[in-house]
Amino acid sequence: MKMTGARKAKRIRKGTRASRVKKNLWIILLLFVYFVLPVELRCEFYKYVDQDGKVVFVDDVGKIPPEYRDDLNVYKEKYDHLPPEQRAIMLEKERKDREKERAEQIAKERYLRRLDTKVTIKGNLVLVPVKLGYGGNKIEALLLLDTGASIVTLHQQIADRLHIREVVEAETQVAGGQTIKISVAKLDYVEVGPFKKANLYVGIIEHEGPAVAYDGLLGMNFLRNLEYGVDFKKQLIRWKP
Repeated sequence: MKMTGARKAKRIRKGTRASRVKKNLWIILLLFVYFVLPVELRCEFYKYVDQDGKVVFVDDVGKIPPEYRDDLNVYKEKYDHLPPEQRAIMLEKERKDREKERAEQIAKERYLRRLDTKVTIKGNLVLVPVKLGYGGNKIEALLLLDTGASIVTLHQQIADRLHIREVVEAETQVAGGQTIKISVAKLDYVEVGPFKKANLYVGIIEHEGPAVAYDGLLGMNFLRNLEYGVDFKKQLIRWKP
């Protein structure tokens, strides 16, 4: 039985539709494999040095000028040789290590900043803010950094503000060989920056002469065994741990 022209055309159209559907299914399958299933991607980088000595990295060998291609070096992505799951684990570990290292660096910087004490510098005079405690009284004073003074020395008005009553009278020799009378008392503490020394003896003197910008001397019985440097530009004492 012979097939009519209409039936023949209909069968051709059906075959074309079936072929088109089959082709579309293959496309969908390929897209599924590409986007859903794990795919091991590899990335390579190329390095060359140009005529000016500049090191250049590119991700495509076609981006390298022909005259530099003989001397190029190939760099594969880190952990590229590992299976995808193991590579993901190593990259995550590396990320956490970087975060830990950054946190430690921030903590160290904060600690070092706490070791800095802001001071006032006038010429060669380094004026240091100091906290003093005695019998429950607490005040702040500005003392002159003086490595030539054997003990911390306070002007009488500072001693009065602390209400110091228990003193021992003594004599001491100052620069130039002059002997002066001095009262000695024991404070509960002297605190400068991050350091606090308890039960520290201080000398008390009556300041004579023109007014000065400080309330006494920061002497060696506080500074002894402490390492520090003076940053004159930033007006800081940088204490060492």
